[in-house]
Amino acid sequence: MQLDTAFDLFRHAHRQGRLAHAYLISGPVRGAVGELAIRVLQLLFCRAAKAPCGMCDICRQVRERTWADAFWLKPELKSRRIGTEAMREKLLAEIAQTSLAGGWKAGIVVGADRMGVEAANVFLKTLEEPPPQTLFLLLTDAPQLLLPTIVSRCQRLEIDEPLTLEEPWRARLLDVLTPATPPGPLPAMVTAARLVDVLANMKDAAEAEVKQEIKAESGLLDEDSDIIDARISARYRELRTDLLRGLLAWYRDLLLLRAGCAPEQARHREQLPLLRERAARLTLAQAMANVDGVEDLSRQLERSLPEEAVLAYWLDRLVSGVPAPTARATG
Repeated sequence: MQLDTAFDLFRHAHRQGRLAHAYLISGPVRGAVGELAIRVLQLLFCRAAKAPCGMCDICRQVRERTWADAFWLKPELKSRRIGTEAMREKLLAEIAQTSLAGGWKAGIVVGADRMGVEAANVFLKTLEEPPPQTLFLLLTDAPQLLLPTIVSRCQRLEIDEPLTLEEPWRARLLDVLTPATPPGPLPAMVTAARLVDVLANMKDAAEAEVKQEIKAESGLLDEDSDIIDARISARYRELRTDLLRGLLAWYRDLLLLRAGCAPEQARHREQLPLLRERAARLTLAQAMANVDGVEDLSRQLERSLPEEAVLAYWLDRLVSGVPAPTARATG
């Protein structure tokens, strides 16, 4: 779903007085998902005749995350997790109070998949019986990592944003995906090793980027080493997620083409001839299983298992549409 379409759904529900109490919004949190959250909050709190105006003091405070009745909760710097204490004190205790402006209150959980199990269970109790005129927005790029009990109590929206994978990562991913690598465990191991090499470069890039940011902020790399490591880890996770979204888009393109959808819906449109050729060699069941397989791969990588082993395991199970090599006749 596109950003503007998703916002129109919120606008219509708000006009009809039918907003749900909680929404799980998945997609790039730094991109369209974060922007949608801002627009929804402005819609909720702006007092202009045609809200949101985007220009009033309330809209400005919402965008700057300083509006008194919007409570933002994000992973802690050191652990990159949302702990139980933070959940209770920074979100639930605040959301239980009377609205300062009179009207709606909103709780926004950034990186909702980073909630620990105990924090998630504490949050679940409020989600089951929310205070009146309270809206929760759960923002995540990995919805598969949330507790099913939380997911089941939210309206779900998936924001379909153009691929955010930047060069040279996109080019390197295509370098891995486009060659006619035959099926089998050994080729899967080779492909996995190539992807691990891309991920290693991503780690180096994340470290350089975070250190540059810290120098720009303070002029010195004198922050706590645990905080620096956590920031590097978080940035690397974002880059890896973008890479996995690119991988998922490849296999979704194969599924769309195999299902007979319009080619314009493909993400990798510049690779259409190759995608068509490979999609034609897949059954619809294989194409659907591939998409599920990449999603399972993403979940396994979030469990901090060895990247190369996880990649090799799943890549061996994906059907690429490349024919197996034929045996040469002897004699």
